[in-house]
Amino acid sequence: MSGLKVLIYAPIRFRNAETEYILSLSQRLIERGLEIVIMGSPGNSILNIARQMGIRTESRFDFLSYNPLALAKTLSGFKKWLEQEKFEIIDIHRSEGFVLVNWLAQRLNPSPAIIRTRQDMRPARTDPINRWNYKNSDLIITSNQLLKEDLITRLNLDPEKLEVIYFCVNPENFQPQRSPLELKKELGIEANQPLVGLSARIARVKGHEYFLKASEKIFQELPEVKFLLSYRVIEPDCKFLAQLAKSRLRDNFFLFGPETLSKISLADLLNLCQVGVLSSVGSEASSRACLEWMALKKPMVATRVGVLPELVSQGETGYLVMPRDADGLAEAILKLLRNPDRARKMGEMGQRKFLANFTEEIMIEKTLQAFEQALQNQEKRIKSSGD
Repeated sequence: MSGLKVLIYAPIRFRNAETEYILSLSQRLIERGLEIVIMGSPGNSILNIARQMGIRTESRFDFLSYNPLALAKTLSGFKKWLEQEKFEIIDIHRSEGFVLVNWLAQRLNPSPAIIRTRQDMRPARTDPINRWNYKNSDLIITSNQLLKEDLITRLNLDPEKLEVIYFCVNPENFQPQRSPLELKKELGIEANQPLVGLSARIARVKGHEYFLKASEKIFQELPEVKFLLSYRVIEPDCKFLAQLAKSRLRDNFFLFGPETLSKISLADLLNLCQVGVLSSVGSEASSRACLEWMALKKPMVATRVGVLPELVSQGETGYLVMPRDADGLAEAILKLLRNPDRARKMGEMGQRKFLANFTEEIMIEKTLQAFEQALQNQEKRIKSSGD
């Protein structure tokens, strides 16, 4: 499919897992010979990062404006630009502006293939406009099986038009390089210190408060255990840091933010832990963090949220607990800490599952297959509209 020209519409305001997915996907598709343009709104962080990576971007057309005159001007300019660029595929990643981009693209001659990629665990709207949007897309890509099944049921979609493509990780780019003993010494952590880790932005949806509650129960039974948190972003409405400051276990937590992660690789940091945890209470349409733990052979304790039950095999690669269940979270972590041989075997099985199903190379191959299917569906759509 070398030479295929693709527009990725992704007006994402903040850097998140979806941003990482789009950026890594775009970079690898460019390496395969595709021409990729990422389009967003002015000021979107994804565009700044993409430009730094050498990926072409476009930000002149803002479909999020509430000014009808400005929006009419935007539509006119966008149509002219599409006619000039002649994209063969438009891959729409956000609901904002979906209807306008889709409606306009289908009035081009020739019309490009329209893909809707969805990585949002919130229920899709069922109003007539949104139903039209999805039914008139040539292919729908979801980031997990649960999302696919929900869209089929909620919007009465043809299952043949939906594909699941998991956000994946390149194992070659996520390998520890440093000796754990040397790194522990550098960070002021005792050599034999058992660590339980959580890697996620500090946000309410990530459930840090329940991880903190679980740590209190773990401390009662295994007081030698300490907890490692890595993060790149702190969301202002999250009260976790204030809660931690008041906790009697505050000195049992090692927090490593952007400054540390600019000097020490995340793979080296997470490799210090015996157990990886994801305590999320929502979202998790995709989970880079879970795959990173699996790539490092770490057994997982995760909540039954979003894609996580599809990544973690209960009792084989880790344990799954209900969200907001701090006691269940603690008990699952304790099971692994009390039985290191079992934890090691679970970690090894997790890595095998990761390598067999969730590598970046698999993601790229499935994406190229999806593009081919979308182009075939587009041909059928154009033919049927002309009959």
